[in-house]
Amino acid sequence: MLHADRYHFTQANFSLRKHAKMPSGDLLADEISTFYLTQRKLKFAPCVGHERLLRTIFSGGLDVPHLRFLREDKANLDLVANKLAMPDHHNYEIRTVRPGTIVFAGEPFADITGTFWDTQMKEVAFEHAFDEPMTVAGRALRMRLAAGDRNLSVFSLRRDGSPERSLEVSKWAYIGGFDDTSFVEAAYQLDINPVGTMAHYLVQAFTGFMNSIHSEKHPQGARKHFQETAFERWLDAHPKGTTLLLDTINLKLGLIHAIRAAKSSTERRQALKFVRIDSGDLSKNARWARQTLDANDMKDVGIFLTSDLDESSIREILKNCPFVNGFGVGTKLAAEVDSVAGVIFKLCRIGDQVTRKLSETPGKGTLAGKTQIWRYIDHHGRYAKDLITIDDERPPLGTYLAARPLIQRFFGEKSSIPQIPGIAEQRQFVKEQLHAFPDIENYPVEISESLKHLNLTIENKMLRDEAAEAGVIMVPYPE
Repeated sequence: MLHADRYHFTQANFSLRKHAKMPSGDLLADEISTFYLTQRKLKFAPCVGHERLLRTIFSGGLDVPHLRFLREDKANLDLVANKLAMPDHHNYEIRTVRPGTIVFAGEPFADITGTFWDTQMKEVAFEHAFDEPMTVAGRALRMRLAAGDRNLSVFSLRRDGSPERSLEVSKWAYIGGFDDTSFVEAAYQLDINPVGTMAHYLVQAFTGFMNSIHSEKHPQGARKHFQETAFERWLDAHPKGTTLLLDTINLKLGLIHAIRAAKSSTERRQALKFVRIDSGDLSKNARWARQTLDANDMKDVGIFLTSDLDESSIREILKNCPFVNGFGVGTKLAAEVDSVAGVIFKLCRIGDQVTRKLSETPGKGTLAGKTQIWRYIDHHGRYAKDLITIDDERPPLGTYLAARPLIQRFFGEKSSIPQIPGIAEQRQFVKEQLHAFPDIENYPVEISESLKHLNLTIENKMLRDEAAEAGVIMVPYPE
């Protein structure tokens, strides 16, 4: 498949031409190059997506029609087409952090080293592998931090765009800290707990009882409201425990009918485990529902909230309603997100020369050379800081107990296919790391003095141009 931008193909083709000879005499195509990955939009996120990367690496070569399409391109892409027609020997090395490692914005979490023509074509594969998974897992992790030990459920199936994407959303959210999912196929494939309540239209379906001669009556003779009948039938059908959705009409009637339905028999009372509130001022409604349930001797009935929840709304609700038992999150996991991880793939070494991208936009400049992240451990076993260094640099230990390198070899030539930890293991690893960060929101990430010096040296060399204005008519730069 041609899963790359056109410029990847034109650059690869150019690098194979005689016009692209380097000072060494070798073609640019054959220069051993390193590209690294980082994300710059999320303060922190679990690094996940390794499975996607492997699927891309072993996706197979191009068939004849695809190769013909390249050769017929207006740029005459014969050279790269010929290369891509050859068996892929995976002549590159990939390093990554362990799946599930919590990394911070700007930290290099993976790199690939190989010939220039080939490695540069992996850009989209790497960005697709990590960007969405880290976005979802990062948002899930922040919601977990906001929710504390309350239950978090993935309710995003209808908003994810496709069943295939929704399965992935459930996977990354689970690793990031969610407990279960409403998507049954995801629960089956991922071996996690399926959950679900009821839809508003299930209650609406009982409106036929509003004027029917078959409507049931209370012992005192009053006709039962159709919602109360719906709730009773639902409780009867789920004797092991279930949840009632309260606000099909309004919260007041919903809660009244839920309490009446539960009180109508011992079995129904035992079946009612939670009520769900899906609209209005959730904090205000949850407080009133809790007080009303308690007044009716239903302190054991939990409260579950939904309705466009995200990290900030969960945190705000729990300031006033610490008794809330759980949250269902849908649109704010993947469908309506204010920021993606923003994974980038940047050249940092070509042949014997380290290089970097400069930018006038803060945060868009890159690091020079192959790098490593060292995670320092204090004498209490907690994470103290991260230090980004030149790859072959051994940082000083100082007063810390240990410093662990996070980027390790993942795959390379003649390697067997790496075994990716299962999602339960990755999820557990994320939880263990959270306990080791004393204050993840203010965790220090530093750059070693050697790497700072290298970055500045390369910057100065790249900016140096002895004939910068020669032959150019200069116009004053606007103030």
